[in-house]
This record gives sequence, structure tokens and C-alpha cells, in this order.
Amino acid sequence: MMLLDDVGTSGGGWVIDGVGFDVGMSCSRSLFVRIAVKAVAECRRAGGRVVSSIKDLATWFYYQKYFEWGLPARRFAQVNIETNTNCTRRCHFCWFGIKERSESVRMPAKLFFKIIDELVEINFVGRLSLFSLNEPLTDNRIYSFLQYSTLMLPGCCHLLVTNGDLLTVEKLDALFDAGLDRLYINSYDVDALAHNVPLHEYAKEFHPGKVEHVDRTQYLNWGGRAGNVKQYAKAPVSGYCDWPNYLLYVKPDGRVLACCHDFEGVNTVGNLMDQSVEAAWFGSAFSKLRRSLNRGDRSVSELCSQCDHEPDLDYFRTNHLIPYVHGKSGWFWKPNPSDDDRLRAVAVKRSILGREDRSAVDGATTQAREVV
Repeated sequence: MMLLDDVGTSGGGWVIDGVGFDVGMSCSRSLFVRIAVKAVAECRRAGGRVVSSIKDLATWFYYQKYFEWGLPARRFAQVNIETNTNCTRRCHFCWFGIKERSESVRMPAKLFFKIIDELVEINFVGRLSLFSLNEPLTDNRIYSFLQYSTLMLPGCCHLLVTNGDLLTVEKLDALFDAGLDRLYINSYDVDALAHNVPLHEYAKEFHPGKVEHVDRTQYLNWGGRAGNVKQYAKAPVSGYCDWPNYLLYVKPDGRVLACCHDFEGVNTVGNLMDQSVEAAWFGSAFSKLRRSLNRGDRSVSELCSQCDHEPDLDYFRTNHLIPYVHGKSGWFWKPNPSDDDRLRAVAVKRSILGREDRSAVDGATTQAREVV
């Protein structure tokens, strides 16, 4: 309902929705203007509600009913590649704080380049993140890996999340020089906050709009992490799961897991050491699990039956649309790497592979000497 009482006065005139009117205006004309301005404001608000409702309805059909109706699986919209299994922290809600320390696993560079090259072949556009449960800055190859990815997949939004423990101004510059689009810095305690605040201030000046600040961080409820985190009050969760429908999650040893909450690799649905990206995604193991979860049958896996994750359609939509929102890609065009970018990427690949080959030879030589 339109209320005329929402009109204020300022000095010698009326102020209606920020618009000023001379008090000398005739009474009837003044009343007409007041009604007209308020009507326009109401129409704008109503229009906003209509747009929001249409967006919500489209999201419901495109990101939920599509899967529940059992329609063919779409290609993934987000890829997470975990390049090692190291972290500087032991958070209680994460693998590193729950499980006992295990041997560090490092993704072979050949496997990493194989994955990226296959994403290039299928013209993948979406969110690409070179981390998962780990702290990405514990891998000194991250800058070269990131550079290769951004050169070969210019239509993707390249995003990292770090706890900031190892972050410096120099490393911040190096990440963005390598082509990073977005960096999220999570501060988990007062000491971390004190360390990260100067970095935020620096980023605001030299990398504006590319670093998410702590005071504007979105706090996500990770729930019980598929039963891995002790819950003191449980509520059964039923219905479909969004993770297997849009997230390709790759471990350092090449295993493809159904989601990032699978700490033990219970739902291993493929392995990129001997499969292509698309073969794993559309393969029988992943398809069987996906179909069952989309029907709301979480008993398909013991891990899923303990999980209290509820689908977040807004998060799903955000990751699906992020390349378009950031102008990295268009609805009717997909950018391809230029010839110069391909040459630069090849140089990066050769450098990393050469370095790892030399390291392997040196390691074998040292081992042979120890045996002798």
C-alpha cells in the first residue's frame, strides 16, 4: 500500500524519496506530485520483488528440480584441484584437526598439467580453485600452476582461499601477477587477524576488488562434514544433494571424490591417473551415486547417510555464474588462449616438469649412494 505519510519536509519544500519540491507549488499539483512519486517508488519496489521471484523460480527449476526429475547430468561448474595435503593449522572442523597426521601427498606435476589440458579440450568455463582442504601456499609450485591455468583457461574465474599464515605482500603480488582473480583470506583467531589486516589494506590499494576482507567474510555452516565432526544435536536430512551435480573434486593422487567432506575417500568415483576428466564425471560410479542422491536416497552411501549438508542453491548459482559476472566469459562466446599465451604456458610447463625430473634423478642418486 502506498503511504503519503512517508513524505518529509526540508527547509521550504517537500522531500519525497530524495526529490525536493518547492512549497510554492499549488496544493492540488503538490498532492499529485506526491502521489506520482510514491507510485513510481512502489512500482520500483514491486518490480524488484517480481525480478527476485522470477530469479528464485528459475533457480529452483534449473538447480533443483532438474536433478530431482532425473534429467541427464550436466557438466561440472566448479573444479577443485588439491595439489598437496599440507596445512599450517589444525582446525576442529577440518580434516587436519580431526584425523591423525598422515603422510604428505604431493600431486605430480604431470597429472596437474594433464587435468588442465583436458579442461582446455572441453572448453571448460566455470570456477577453478587450486586447493581444497589444504593450505594452497604450502605448495611452492602454486604460482606456476596458477599461471599455467590462467593462461590456458582465460574464461574461468580463478579463485583461492588461504588462512593467511604464509601470506606476505610479495606472495600477494605474485598470486595476482600469475593471474588470480579472487583471493579469500580467512582469519581464525586474533593473531591471524592482526597479521592479515595490513595485507587487506595493501590489497585494497594495489589489488582493489580482488581480495575478500575478513569483516565481509561469508560464514558458511559446514555442518557435520559428512559425519566427521561430532554433532551434539542432530536432525535428519533428506532430499537431493547439490555437490555431485556441479563440483569436480580431485585429490593429489588423482582420485575423484563425490564431495570435499569425504575425508577418507569413501565415495571415490574415479581416478584421473588413468581416466579423463569427462570419463570420471560421466562414469558409471559417479552416475550411480548422483542418481541415487538426486532421488533423495542418502542411504546409497554410509557417508551420505550421516551427512547433514543441505543444498545451497544460491552458492551453486554463484559458482556457476561467476565467470560471467566477472566478465571472464560471455553467454555466446568462450575465450580461448592466444598463441602467445599458449607459448608462455608451454614454457611454464617445461620449467616445472624439468625441475621435478631433476629432483627425481637427484633423489634416486642419493638413495643409491645410501644403499652402497
